[in-house]
Amino acid sequence: DTGYVIVNGVISMNINVQLFSILRDCLPSDKSWATVTLPEGATLADLMVHLGIDRRLGYNPQDILTEAAWLVLINKSGENDTERTLREGDKVQVFPSVAGG
Repeated sequence: DTGYVIVNGVISMNINVQLFSILRDCLPSDKSWATVTLPEGATLADLMVHLGIDRRLGYNPQDILTEAAWLVLINKSGENDTERTLREGDKVQVFPSVAGG
């Protein structure tokens, strides 16, 4: 069992997502983690657009990581490329930028 599913005739995959701070309301549930179904081959940018993170923050997906300096982890590893292709079962976490002081 690969975990891939067919939704409306398209091979799709399930991505586990955890959002923090002002992005929590972008999740489709009120739990700390949500499972999101995306077409096979979807990228990190596709996930951000699907959840409305780009609209919520007012940045295009790549600028969320560069200009807004939000941190994204995929399977506990930092990711700076929004064109990274996601895989079935990936765990994506999005954290606000951290300012020192």
